Amino acid sequence: MAGAGGLFLTQAVLNAPDPGLAGITVTSANGYDNVTGSVTDLAGTGHPVRKDTDMIELRGVILSPLVSFDLSTGCGTCTGSTNVNTAPITGQTLIGTHVNSDATYRPQFAAIDAYTAGVTASNPMLVIVSGNDDLHGGCSLPFQAQVYPQPSYNVGRITAPTQLVASNTFGAVNFANPVAVEFNNENPFDAGTSAVPLSNIRRGGILDDIVFFVDDTDPNHPALAQGIRRGSKFDVSTIADDVEDMQIAYGVDGNNDGAVTRTAAPAGRDTDLNTSTAKDKDEWAPNVSGEAPWTTIQFQSDPLPGTFQHPGLPAAAHCPSLHGVMISLVARSRDPDPTYKGPSGIELVTMNAPAPAATTARYRRRVQTLRVNLRNYTAER
Repeated sequence: MAGAGGLFLTQAVLNAPDPGLAGITVTSANGYDNVTGSVTDLAGTGHPVRKDTDMIELRGVILSPLVSFDLSTGCGTCTGSTNVNTAPITGQTLIGTHVNSDATYRPQFAAIDAYTAGVTASNPMLVIVSGNDDLHGGCSLPFQAQVYPQPSYNVGRITAPTQLVASNTFGAVNFANPVAVEFNNENPFDAGTSAVPLSNIRRGGILDDIVFFVDDTDPNHPALAQGIRRGSKFDVSTIADDVEDMQIAYGVDGNNDGAVTRTAAPAGRDTDLNTSTAKDKDEWAPNVSGEAPWTTIQFQSDPLPGTFQHPGLPAAAHCPSLHGVMISLVARSRDPDPTYKGPSGIELVTMNAPAPAATTARYRRRVQTLRVNLRNYTAER
């Protein structure tokens, strides 16, 4: 779901914190790789991230529905502070309509109103609206793998619940809010950019900024947690108990051959045709100890490598290069099991995680590894 609603890929998947946004503290050298840091919750309490585990930050219209707009709805130029209005059915009968909400069969307005019910000035949410243009038109070529359009968009802040069921509106959205504008620029490590006039928007919704991490508040029972941004803090909740490690690698098409693959032939015990267990032998990183993480800039191709500067409209050649994310989770039994003598009883190391400190406590452990393709940017695998 990363990027749903129209975000730049580099704003949709982050492997390092945005320096212009508060709420996440990371002191490790490689961003969200093998972290030392914390996530601040709504009460202002810092949740320590378990040392040497990974984090990942995903953004998009994820936890509530997207809605459509037409020429009779929207938000004027979608700059400053303005109401964002839509309708249960948008479009025109003769050329096609879209059902945003039907109280019986598709109650999407009610779902958005319910999701935003707790919004206040101290507990704000974000809204994204996007146009029907394509800033990266040079990325989709005839007879090539599909790359989805990159529209112009603006992000704003709401400080009151939406009123879509009662009044067909998201309410007043502040597109000049300092937190919101941090999401507008293509490089999340640059300063935020002001909203651009958008008189013809086509879709929008509540923008979620979600960070996933291993919460070490109770070191005896670390937990996989998620935090959802609310201004400069996060609404932190537990997803799964007794997860002691999360390691993440990113699949980047570095050689521009349309796939995330090995860069060296299989040899010895390193036999997988797509992923290597040897350092720098595939386009996944950092899935092997000693590999340098991809930078967020490398998630998109750049005509000026290393600079990523583009005054005005982004360059058409900024095509998606990040095609997938590989995640390994290590879970352990809630209580120690002194009788368990298996090799994972003392430790279970995955990807580029450093070996944990010596311990005599034994646990039963399991690792689960999965790969997720980014469906909102490319159909490539």
